[in-house]
Amino acid sequence: MELRQLTYFVEVARLNNLTRAAERLRVAQPALSQQIGNLERELGVRLFNRTGRGVTLTEAGNAFFFAAEKTLAEAEKAKDVAKGFSKHPIGKVTVGALDSLVQTRLPRMLVAFGQKYPGIKVFIRENTTSPLLESLKKGELDLALAHEWDHQYPQHLERLIPPAGIGSTFLYQDELVLAVAKGHPLETSGTIAISELREESFVSFNEGSGIRSLLYASCVKEGFEPHVRYECASPRMLVAERLGVSVLPRLMAELPGPPISILSLAPPLSRTVSAFFFEGRYLSPASEIFLQYVEQYFRSESTL
Repeated sequence: MELRQLTYFVEVARLNNLTRAAERLRVAQPALSQQIGNLERELGVRLFNRTGRGVTLTEAGNAFFFAAEKTLAEAEKAKDVAKGFSKHPIGKVTVGALDSLVQTRLPRMLVAFGQKYPGIKVFIRENTTSPLLESLKKGELDLALAHEWDHQYPQHLERLIPPAGIGSTFLYQDELVLAVAKGHPLETSGTIAISELREESFVSFNEGSGIRSLLYASCVKEGFEPHVRYECASPRMLVAERLGVSVLPRLMAELPGPPISILSLAPPLSRTVSAFFFEGRYLSPASEIFLQYVEQYFRSESTL
């Protein structure tokens, strides 16, 4: 058994597709299939079920997957130790992050991180929670900074449940507020109940957003479904143009830009943001450093 075979197997298992795995590994698909077949013959078990749509792990394959990832992690760790990484932190980390986080808290944190660790390059991939967690599962991201599943609304937030194997660590909580255009009839309310938004049109974050799911769950709890008229990564701009109201993190609502009015919600709504990682999967020293820094930064920020 070779490390190369384990690498091939893990990539196919993550993507559930031989063609895409071959593209990412930059090998010909027949060669990849041959190596997987050799591995199965050596082990004496079938690792994948082949279907017209791709491949899925068998029971034996699923057990082997975690062992294979652990073996590859130890091999990568040994290489980093040999290179003396801890003395000279260099490398790269690919991080998935919420659009709202990139527009508010993340830039300042990245500046501070870059000053402390100039040898580590950080690549940011913006998206909503659901696709971020799926990309993390597939190995396309090292870490994801996303919306934590809210146990208060289990039947409406199922898509936010992290895939099997993904762990998380708490970073911070965001207060959610209602943003309305200047001159909107609700502007003078100060505080607004979700039940009073039954007739409103909403500007929402894109599908897969934790805040969108939380809005939907909160409205359903009051006996109605929100009418989402527009969706985008920056709802604040559309709210200012009188295209609808929006539930946003307070920091995002308070960003510089066209004037809007901000109302508190009753009862209060908030979302939890966590750092997600795949448990048992190797995290490079650069990724480990970034994860530790993110935890410390946001926890110290919340105490200010």
